[in-house]
Formats: sequence, C-alpha cells, structure tokens
Amino acid sequence: MVRQFRHLRSFAYWCGAVSLWLSLAFSLGWYYTFTYYGRSGWPLPVPEACGGLLLYYFSVLNVDTEVQALHWMIVFPLAGVLWVLALTITDRRVQHGDGPNVARALWMFALCTVPLILPAPYMAYVAGTDRGPWDFHTMMLVALRREFVSPRPWLSPLYLVLALAAIAAHIAVYRRLFSIRGQRAWRHFLFAAIVFVIVCVTLAATAAIPLRFFFE
Repeated sequence: MVRQFRHLRSFAYWCGAVSLWLSLAFSLGWYYTFTYYGRSGWPLPVPEACGGLLLYYFSVLNVDTEVQALHWMIVFPLAGVLWVLALTITDRRVQHGDGPNVARALWMFALCTVPLILPAPYMAYVAGTDRGPWDFHTMMLVALRREFVSPRPWLSPLYLVLALAAIAAHIAVYRRLFSIRGQRAWRHFLFAAIVFVIVCVTLAATAAIPLRFFFE
C-alpha cells in the first residue's frame, strides 16, 4: 500500500509539474508573440524559459502556425524536465549520493514559474480584444500570428520583474532540495546549466532532422 501511494504521489508530482510548464509555455507564447512584432522582447533569465527557446529554435519547423504552436507548447515541459534532471544528476556526481527525489524536485521547481504564468489570462484577453469586444476567434488569429497586437510599453519590464521573482523562488527551492552551499553550489549550478544547454541544443538539432523530413 505504501509503495502504491508513493507511485501515485510521484505521478501527481509529474502531472502537476507538466501542467505548470504547459501554462508557462502558454504565457510566454503570448509574450513573445506580442513583443516579436514590436522587436521589444527582453530575454527572461529563467532556466525553463531559456531551455524552451533553445529547444524550439534549434528544431524550428517551416510548417503551418498550428503545428508551430503545438511544437512551442511541447518544448517547455521538456525543458523543465531536462533542467531538473541536469541538476539532480550532476548533484549525484558531485556529492556521490542519491540526491533529491526527482518527481518532487520537478513539482517544486515548476512551482517557481507561477509568477510568469500569472499574466497569461490577461494576455489572452488583450489578444481577443484587438478588434473590439473580446472574441475567441480574434484571440486565435493573434495566437497563430495572423493578426498582430502592438506590445504595451510596460510588458517587457513586467515580465522581467516576474522572471526575477521566479529566479528568487528557484534559488530558494534549490537551497531546500540540495545540501551544497557556497562556491560549490555555484559551481554545481553552473555545471548543471552547461550540461542543460548542451543537451537542449543537441537534442533539438538531432530531433529536427526527422521532424523536418516528416513535417516539411
């Protein structure tokens, strides 16, 4: 019974983490759609956000925007999982121990992205009111880049502040899950980040070959 409960709890952690990272993809999708056309988007220093962009742009497909949107939504949960695995696996190499529970770590790090998820409903509302009262069809036209919305001047500063809040939460979770402190913690974090970037770029570039063969 205890074993079944642990499996159920791990499954719940995975489902919760993936749901939050999908919500992050939804929110950042609006942000980059709005700011891309105004050329005013700022980089967001959040591991999952950076990894998602690397996975997306190194495997970008010249296909219909519906498929591109699905592609965008998939890469952010994948980036989140890869980031947590990079942290936990490198921790085990450094400390020669078991490290934190992966499923629990996924959930706790995914929770850190909540600040960046919060604007998503408002962004969807703004996209749907481009022609007047809110309309689902208009919102979808903006989402699929068939209509354009000029970004508000406060949009990039807002997302940067929310990204910094997410980073602060990220550091707090890191300190809770990992026992490394001081310079060793910074070295571990940097090492994990390097591994993360290499894996994201390699995986995306490799996956792009069959994806482009089948979809382009």
